[in-house]
Amino acid sequence: MRTLLVLVLLAAVAGGGWWWYQSRHDAGQIRVLETEVLETGDVREVLEATGIIKSQVGAVVKIGVRATGEIVDLPYRVGDRVKKGQLIAAIDDRELRTQLDQALADLAIAEARAEYAEYDLARQTELYNQKLVDRDTLEEAEENARIRQAETERREAEVEAIRVRISYTRIFSPIDGVVSQVTAQEGETVVTGLQVANLITVLDPTRLEMWIYMDETDVGRVQPGQRVEFTVDAFPDRVFESRVEQIYPEPEIRDNIVYYQVLCPITKEQAELLRPEMTTQCRVIVTIRENVLALPNTALKWVGGEQAVFRSRGGANATVERITQETGLQLGLKGLTHSEVVAGLQPGDRVATQLVLPEQDTAPRGGGGR
Repeated sequence: MRTLLVLVLLAAVAGGGWWWYQSRHDAGQIRVLETEVLETGDVREVLEATGIIKSQVGAVVKIGVRATGEIVDLPYRVGDRVKKGQLIAAIDDRELRTQLDQALADLAIAEARAEYAEYDLARQTELYNQKLVDRDTLEEAEENARIRQAETERREAEVEAIRVRISYTRIFSPIDGVVSQVTAQEGETVVTGLQVANLITVLDPTRLEMWIYMDETDVGRVQPGQRVEFTVDAFPDRVFESRVEQIYPEPEIRDNIVYYQVLCPITKEQAELLRPEMTTQCRVIVTIRENVLALPNTALKWVGGEQAVFRSRGGANATVERITQETGLQLGLKGLTHSEVVAGLQPGDRVATQLVLPEQDTAPRGGGGR
């Protein structure tokens, strides 16, 4: 019995020693969890910012009313499409038509009087040349002809003014677009005052642009012509492309942060999907390196105060090689997801993107300083 107990104790001690040895041995090994094979590709340095879709200047037209009267025709509602020059509203013009008839009658009288004055002037001129009337009679005829002509011109101006007022009772769309707002309905009476009453708003949905709000620390690296990629929440899996067209000089301060507006055009094809006031997540491509060896940034690890890449060699019993700047690692352009490899790695190399380092490797190197 005692012999059996001794054997059990010896087995337990041996197992514990083996477990302690294995744990200490594993603690000194690098455990690779995920790897990736290096390939050539494009490395891009980008600036991330938030933007917003806006209608261009002139794409939203608020159509006002300059005539007073009852609305007799307003057939359009929000969402209806209209063409440029299409009649979209009409105001009762019967009173103005009556005024026009009266003005035309007054004009006809004035023209008749002017015609008679011209005839009388010609007759008095002939009599004066025959010395049958004196100079005063001739001058009186000349003055009467001028007065009648001026009266005719005044009546013509009155007729034209009434016609202009009648034209205000017919409201036409100045652009092709979609009705986005209607502020009245048939039967209502509109009264013009110091300000023009807004009746209908027409929006051209194809004329859009994007404003990117760029932080003051980054705006110095933005230049016209740079490519822009952006997404919207409505289409999260689709990447839209544009370019930097203009950088506005006037800043905009939000939450004590200075931003500058970067203007980017939107194509008509993109405008079929996008809507005004949509929020955009933007990437401005500042620099691009094409067809270079691209290293995933997840493979860059800080070990002992320096950057290192761990290259995995072999299959199941793979060995891991640490590559640092001291051992030949040289990086170029650093992008958002990848960095350019100038030296130290080759296409086809397998690098660790996730790994567990020994405890001694995670501690900073070097002696204590002040």
